[in-house]
Amino acid sequence: MKYLTNLYDPKRKDAKIFISTMTHETPTEAWKRQMEWLKGKHIGRPQATKAYTVEQLEAMGYVGVYDNDEIGLSG
Repeated sequence: MKYLTNLYDPKRKDAKIFISTMTHETPTEAWKRQMEWLKGKHIGRPQATKAYTVEQLEAMGYVGVYDNDEIGLSG
């Protein structure tokens, strides 16, 4: 699986407040956009960054997003 990004766990009750909106969309539209983007992707452990370890990210509620499609055809 190919690692894509870390993001706040979308399964958490407060996840919607951590979604960035574009200037032309409402928070609800931004949530729907993210949920559509996550379709077909795997949620797993986050990847460490320069600032945080995997354990620290998990403690803050972050997960890793992975793509099953190695060549990137799924979007």
